[in-house]
Amino acid sequence: MPRPLRMNLWIHLFLGLCLLSLPLQAATEAKIRTALVIGNARYEPLVGPLRNTTNDAKAVAKTLRDLGFAVIEKHNVTRDQLLKAVLEFRGTLAGAEVALFYFAGHGIAVAGSNYLIPLKSGYNPEGADDISLRLLAETRLFNVEQAVADMSTAGAQCNLVILDACRTTALSRTGRTRDATAPGGLNEMKPPAGSLIAFATDAGQTALDGDGANGLYTEEWLKHLSTPGLTIEQVFKRTRAGVLERSQGGQIPAEYSRLVGDDIYIAGPSASPAAVMSAATPAIPSQTQILNLAKAGMAEECADSLLSVAKAQGPGAYAAEPLGLLLEQAKENLKDATTGDPKVEAAATTCLQVLRALPHCLPATHESYQAFQAKAHNRHGDALLLLDQETEAIAAFDTALALDPTDAYILYNRGRAHAAVGDDEKARADFTAASNPKFNQPKARKLAEEALEKLK
Repeated sequence: MPRPLRMNLWIHLFLGLCLLSLPLQAATEAKIRTALVIGNARYEPLVGPLRNTTNDAKAVAKTLRDLGFAVIEKHNVTRDQLLKAVLEFRGTLAGAEVALFYFAGHGIAVAGSNYLIPLKSGYNPEGADDISLRLLAETRLFNVEQAVADMSTAGAQCNLVILDACRTTALSRTGRTRDATAPGGLNEMKPPAGSLIAFATDAGQTALDGDGANGLYTEEWLKHLSTPGLTIEQVFKRTRAGVLERSQGGQIPAEYSRLVGDDIYIAGPSASPAAVMSAATPAIPSQTQILNLAKAGMAEECADSLLSVAKAQGPGAYAAEPLGLLLEQAKENLKDATTGDPKVEAAATTCLQVLRALPHCLPATHESYQAFQAKAHNRHGDALLLLDQETEAIAAFDTALALDPTDAYILYNRGRAHAAVGDDEKARADFTAASNPKFNQPKARKLAEEALEKLK
């Protein structure tokens, strides 16, 4: 065979092999998934602090990382910090299969546009006219509609925006332009093509906290987001059904979709029947193993084990002893603790793990259920106070007191938190109430009396 002909044959053969390899190469390329997760809780009194939003953001970030997302996670951000995070996030969107933006915090509609409220925004619409109000919003808040538009042009195949915010807010009640029929929270938003915008609740409704450490919407959404075989649309439909059932109709999530293209399964397609049959059934932890985890202070592992038992067997009295042990460990860690002591962080984490497991593992009718809830919130508040998070601590004590108004220690602790933020009037009221002889807790009464003396 002549040399030129032989050379041409080898070139064609090489090109053919390259072309055959292209589909295989494309199929094996990793799909890019990226997310920005924001949780704001430490709002100033005018806006109103929130209890579960940072917990929600942490849970969302962890779940997304487990599902293969590259996550930028931020908590309690100011406007400048939020803008910087969004700019960083936008730089990750080109070529992504899924881009997801999650915000837990306060939101508000101003002059027909939707805004997220950062910390220390200085936004106060008192007496402002329409033009001033819009200018205030644009310079003090974060325009979420502009962020959605920017996402849609940054190159991701699918854009998801989840706004876990009350669609009512106290700020709207002070503006001169508020219509009497409008609740002032976030308005309906029309997403660009290739996008879905989800709200934790419908217009004019409040997003409810769950029984544990997370909000109701986030609990349900994460459960279905992690379920293999569900498309994005199915995840949100099931989330809405779960929230609607658990809130007894009090909260109805809403989403607006303009997704295009093939279905995307965030947790992957469901396993084939053969794969399911061949997969080994994971062993359910024994009660002894769970108790040993609790005694060792391994709160997250203990909670995970309890949840695996609950998934297989349902809630039961088996959870009472390990949860009680975890709460006692939190109490011990807080005893004589000071700011900066690593035991304080451990106590805070333990309380959150108890609140995570409690509603799923212990029947609500169990004699210890409500007491455990109250103790977990009270001790979590105590830890937050030592971590210089006074506003969150007050919210935790408020929750604990609503669950157990007969506990003088909760009143005393809340008084300490009020004193820490300089609200002597509320501190004095709590200390006075805690020192009442009707409480059969002599030590708590004595502590409250001593605190009252210091306020004089």
